Amino acid sequence: MEVSTECSDEQLMALLCEGNTNALALLVERYQNDIFRFCIHYLRDLEAARDAAQDIFLKVFAAKDKFDTSRSFRPWLLRIARNLCFNLLKRAQIVPMESLDAMQEKEGGSRQYWKAQTSAHPLEGILASERRRVLLRIVDTMPEDMREVIVLKYFEQMSSKEIADVLEITEGAARTRIHRAIAWLRTKNKLITDLQ
Repeated sequence: MEVSTECSDEQLMALLCEGNTNALALLVERYQNDIFRFCIHYLRDLEAARDAAQDIFLKVFAAKDKFDTSRSFRPWLLRIARNLCFNLLKRAQIVPMESLDAMQEKEGGSRQYWKAQTSAHPLEGILASERRRVLLRIVDTMPEDMREVIVLKYFEQMSSKEIADVLEITEGAARTRIHRAIAWLRTKNKLITDLQ
């Protein structure tokens, strides 16, 4: 099989295991922005997130023989990213104190890693932007385990099964954590009514 953009992630990993490094290049191209954004949520530092994103793909290459091609690639990749971020935080004894709003200000007011929604009316865009800002402030105050599932579910748009794979818990436990996190958010802000 040749490496092409038509290959699934799992097929690319199989090719990588056979020694085809072009498969890794394509996986990096597909996931580099997602991994960077994912690392920002944990590390809260743009430079550390950039460095971590590069290290994660090195770890993917090093662990390629451990990948089970019958399973989904994305949760496996995000589990590697999560573990690396936790190890970096633990090793440096960093407490991620910077809020998402502070990171936005550092970047000149743009949140490039946030997927902005387009709107037909300028006022709708302003209201949506304000809702996102309020939501991010609230998410910053959540307990770590709740914030983690919210990031995975709504920022990374992962299913309960994928979240379970990343967190190495059962799917039922993942759904429970999501439910508790949403309930916690709803008690904190009445603007958040339709997350599900």
